[in-house]
Amino acid sequence: MGGYPTKGGSILQLFSVIRRISEANRSAQRQMERQLNSLTKPLGSLGDVEDLAIQLAGMTGSTELTIDPAMVLLLAADHGVTAEGVSAFPADVTQQMVQNFLSQGAAINVLSRASLARVQVIDMGINADLSIPGLISRKIRMGTSNMTKGPAMSYDEAIRAIETGIEIAHDAVTQGAKLLALGEMGIGNTTASSAILAVLGQIPVEDVVGVGTGIRDNVRERKIFVIEKAIAVNQPNAFDPIDILSKVGGFEIAGLTGIVLEAAASRVPVLVDGFITAVAALIATKLAPLSAQYLIGSHESVEPGHKIVNRLLGIRPLLRLHLRLGEGSGAALALPILRTATLIPKEMSTFESAQISGALDGSVQGASAEPQSVSSVPPVPKRHEFQSFYKEGVYKAIYERRDIRSFLKHPIEEEKLRRILDAAHHAPSVGFMQPWNFILVQSDSIKQQLHDMVSKEVQIAGNYFEGHRAELYPKLKVQGIVEAPITLCVTNDPTRDGTHVLGRNTIPETDVYSVVCAIENLWLAARAEGLGVGWVSFYKKEDVRQLLGIPAHIDPVALLSIGYTAAFQNKPILESVGWGRRQSLEDLLFSDAWGMPFTFQRKIGAAE
Repeated sequence: MGGYPTKGGSILQLFSVIRRISEANRSAQRQMERQLNSLTKPLGSLGDVEDLAIQLAGMTGSTELTIDPAMVLLLAADHGVTAEGVSAFPADVTQQMVQNFLSQGAAINVLSRASLARVQVIDMGINADLSIPGLISRKIRMGTSNMTKGPAMSYDEAIRAIETGIEIAHDAVTQGAKLLALGEMGIGNTTASSAILAVLGQIPVEDVVGVGTGIRDNVRERKIFVIEKAIAVNQPNAFDPIDILSKVGGFEIAGLTGIVLEAAASRVPVLVDGFITAVAALIATKLAPLSAQYLIGSHESVEPGHKIVNRLLGIRPLLRLHLRLGEGSGAALALPILRTATLIPKEMSTFESAQISGALDGSVQGASAEPQSVSSVPPVPKRHEFQSFYKEGVYKAIYERRDIRSFLKHPIEEEKLRRILDAAHHAPSVGFMQPWNFILVQSDSIKQQLHDMVSKEVQIAGNYFEGHRAELYPKLKVQGIVEAPITLCVTNDPTRDGTHVLGRNTIPETDVYSVVCAIENLWLAARAEGLGVGWVSFYKKEDVRQLLGIPAHIDPVALLSIGYTAAFQNKPILESVGWGRRQSLEDLLFSDAWGMPFTFQRKIGAAE
């Protein structure tokens, strides 16, 4: 198949694809942004459509945008868990719907024709021997096992299903596909997807289970019970996405995961459909975090889990049409928007070509524009504002940063590590003194010694808590120091710029504040890169100095565990377990003097 020999569960093929995935092309994105800014419109006035064009440029590495030919890859399989009564439809509807797809009578056929996309239907594990013209058979076996009685599939079958998806995507790209839209069919697959999300995101089952094919409340309660039972029976490893797939997943879900990975490796955009395809994409991002940069969210369905998984993926859905069909229907509906995003930079005139004057404030240069006097230019709030695509990324990193305590045994790529350290090094510092140094601890022996000294201080600190906090305290973990591939010691050198540092004379601790700014920069950059960071502060400075050979005048400000993690929690750990709550912003704001309440107005600082 297209240069990818099937190896019956060998993980080597999977790893080789993951290694080929690189980050989006930032240079192409900047070039596309400049191109969009030259068009006959106010800056950013096409909003998300412009952001899509920038995204597509980054994915493909080119400003010559196209999504055609676009292909919907619809993977079908059956699920043994349907025997537990979790769906409104019997299991044989899967094969009946596949026949409908190939007869061109289903919703996805109508929508794809309207959206100028081709549909391929692939049998990944239908519980029947089907011989229908047009059906591509890549069957792993006839449906998964009932996951309430044991694993849905073997670990090797899960790998084989992912690699089959890789082959399917490779063949589609070889045939010329410029965009792959994800589709699925499988009675019972919302049950499997809900189970995967609950484990992978460490989320209560009842929060992710919806109505699926249109079940009633009593069936929904049954579905929650079945999923909880399956998780209890199989005990899937939350830190191993393939283990989760094998125990509570489906063959079509695994295949979709493989499609995402191969598309990302081939720099081909992936248009995610509904809940099931989004869960498959989430698994792909856990296996290869950079694959997230090749995902576009078509819509947000009524399934409660879909909103959660979109947030975990960083997907901003293009449409909210209250869909709950699957098949790739939402992706097909969104295709015209993407096609429009590719046409805007090609077909719109520039200010120069249309001989139209630019903006008065100079933000857009028009034809033969005369330079404006700075004093004559009125202030414009949006002049230096980021495009919404970049702006949302900044806020996303801030709001989704977490203090991580569990890490995967997975190395950090050199270029990624360099980027987050460089982000730290670009922090603001008092008098530009840059008082920081970074000691990268990779030695297992040294990490174990750090862990031992931290554990000792953790035990001592536990004596200071009472009541509920005393009960919670022993559950807090510092194991990340030995689990994470790197522990970073961040230090402060107060002598870096001499005795008298600009801005430090009256507040001597501003050098430490500067180091903390560097830590926050690194933390946010790490979150953007899919890396977890855990800040450990249980240690005596002298112990760390002695172990790491740090001079006596230099302070070890922080020990940071850095590495990949299985999940970023929805809330900070201490908030989730009830240690404390986030204070109201309004309670922390004063106006002009301490204790004077502040009220937000439409424009702050406007003349009265």
